[in-house]
Order: sequence, then structure tokens, then C-alpha cells
Amino acid sequence: MGTDKKVIFIGIVLIAFSSLAYSGNWKNSWGSEKGDAAKSCAETFDDYQLQAVCMRNEKVGYEKMQRNFGLPSSVAEKAKARCEQTFDDFQLQAVCMQNEKDGYDEMQKY
Repeated sequence: MGTDKKVIFIGIVLIAFSSLAYSGNWKNSWGSEKGDAAKSCAETFDDYQLQAVCMRNEKVGYEKMQRNFGLPSSVAEKAKARCEQTFDDFQLQAVCMQNEKDGYDEMQKY
């Protein structure tokens, strides 16, 4: 398996396991959310390296959730609410939002 494929595979595994423990709220400050994120990552992964990757993914996801992903504000708010209901962790909420953006852009062609 090539290096890029390994990174993608590890990312998919991390995403699959990291959504099991807590529900992050992107409207809160990172300072109030990072403790719960760290606890969730520690409960999900025994290895510190995987906990660290999980936390980096959570922080990046949190930061992305502060944006509207290039969507109109009203569309972004509705999509964020759907993604938040579907996924507990920030990284998956952000992936969901990117998928919503891609779908929105596709639908604008019709």
C-alpha cells in the first residue's frame, strides 16, 4: 500500500472510531471543548500517537466549523444543524459540511 493510501486508510479508521464518545459543539470556544475532545480521543485510542492525531483532527474540524464553507449563511446554518445531529465530533461535522457544500454546488447546475 502506498504512503498516500496508508494515510487515507488511517484517516478513515480514525474518523470511524473517533465519533463514538462525545458530542462537540462548534459554537462553544475551543478552550471549553478541547478537554472533552481529549477525553474522547483518550477513551477511543490507547496509543498516544493516535490520541494526538485524533486531537489534531478535532481541532482542525472545530476551526473549519467556524466558517460557512462558501455557502450562503442561511444554507450553512441548516447544514451545520444537520451535520451536528448526525455526527458528534468536529472532524466528521466538517467532512459532512464539505460534502454539503459539494452537493449544494452540484445542485446549482440544475
